[in-house]
Amino acid sequence: MEKHEHVFTISEFGKRARTTVRTLRFYEELGLLIPAKQNRSGHKLYGFEDLAKLQQIQSLKFLGYSLQEIKSLMDNKSDDFKQLEESLPWQHKLLTEKKNELNQAIEAVERVQFLLQEGKPITWTILGSLLFQMENEQDQIEWVKEYCSEEVAEQFSSLPKEQRLQMDIEMLDWLTELKKLIRDGASPQSSEALNLAVKLSEITMKHVENKEDAAKQIQKTQESMEGDTMDFKLPNIFTPEEENFLGEVVKYIKSDYGETKQDNKKK
Repeated sequence: MEKHEHVFTISEFGKRARTTVRTLRFYEELGLLIPAKQNRSGHKLYGFEDLAKLQQIQSLKFLGYSLQEIKSLMDNKSDDFKQLEESLPWQHKLLTEKKNELNQAIEAVERVQFLLQEGKPITWTILGSLLFQMENEQDQIEWVKEYCSEEVAEQFSSLPKEQRLQMDIEMLDWLTELKKLIRDGASPQSSEALNLAVKLSEITMKHVENKEDAAKQIQKTQESMEGDTMDFKLPNIFTPEEENFLGEVVKYIKSDYGETKQDNKKK
């Protein structure tokens, strides 16, 4: 007596497998899950073999593989577990990167929430600058690690969350003041502009123990890069107009400092 095999229509199979008809049709279009049987009306029928394939697809999706990658793995009938084993280290790397990106985005959301809860006046322009800084924070830390002492780099990279939130508030106020000075047509040599430069230095060096040593290391690195012929710039939060304004402020401070040193030598 021939053994009767249980088969199901697409809607019945979807209910039993706890997936949608739309998903099953999509898998069929991709060539991932194509039922081999059909009834007299021409409707596709699914069996237990198809359920096993669906479970395999769902398992690989859970591991983070794309549908195209899953198809490639399932099409390799010779040794699909060997191919899976070889691909897992790379998959782990990709998922770790995604996890880090999500953690960074979650932290950025929390920091923006904190600023809004503090009642700070935020425009989209200023928010964009702050988010750009947050996004490239790790690159800036890596730059400090490469060009400064390990002690200085550690102090920049290990700030507690509370101190970072406080720095966000201070940077928000600072950016607002910078944009106002430029909007009002202030001179880079004005006392307001010079005070702004001093304030930025205070914000960035606030939580560094040996401020003078750290400032010398960063200045030395920047001076060594000034002669570089490559047109290369680190990501920063400033518009070209703001960069030019701050550049003029720094030039004036350097020239004024040089003149002061000359005057002291003459005395």
